[in-house]
Amino acid sequence: MIEVISMEQEELDSILQVVENPVRRRIMRRLSQEPAYALQLSKELGLGQPLVAKHLAVMERAGLVSSMAEASPAGPPRKKYSLAKGVSITMDVGPNVFLERGMSLKPRPSGSSSEVAIQLRKMLERAMEVKDERKQLTSLSNVLSEVDLRMEGLENARADLLDVRKQAMREASRIAGNLAGRDMRRVLFHILNEHDREVRRISEALNLRELSVKEILAELERNYFG
Repeated sequence: MIEVISMEQEELDSILQVVENPVRRRIMRRLSQEPAYALQLSKELGLGQPLVAKHLAVMERAGLVSSMAEASPAGPPRKKYSLAKGVSITMDVGPNVFLERGMSLKPRPSGSSSEVAIQLRKMLERAMEVKDERKQLTSLSNVLSEVDLRMEGLENARADLLDVRKQAMREASRIAGNLAGRDMRRVLFHILNEHDREVRRISEALNLRELSVKEILAELERNYFG
């Protein structure tokens, strides 16, 4: 089972600074397959070893990569690198749409799952029970294909929901255009996007005085939200 935990904005920003670099993404893609040494990554990715080492250091400081020293048969100990944690980042940008979300993915011993996930776990269990490794690999490939197909369906459904959200925000933007004052429009958009009317959080997010936020909220609730 996987536990999904929302990231704080500071953690999300830190991870985005790491993954914006295409070389680091190539390294992460390779490490997602299995751990590797810096020299090994350098050869496989066609990159200079100093460059790989530099990026690995950045990723390790951010907590995305961990390393462990191992004895080398022909020299001093060397570090083997692996991905340290699971994360999921989504970002949707367009007219009337800006959504960013970071999630930490952590294993948990038990918990509720969707019916689809339960079915796929059973399919995985059957594949793992196959004794012949060649047949087992075929079964595992089938599991992966089915999972990817289901995820594609979820992405299509999500795209449809984003379109509905975009239309709702477009209409809300039209209404916001009638409001007096840029700060009031900013507060309104914060409420619509974050579903949050807590004065302190709005004040910090928008860099507005709490007193101003209170006054704006009172007017919005009096004239628009009821």
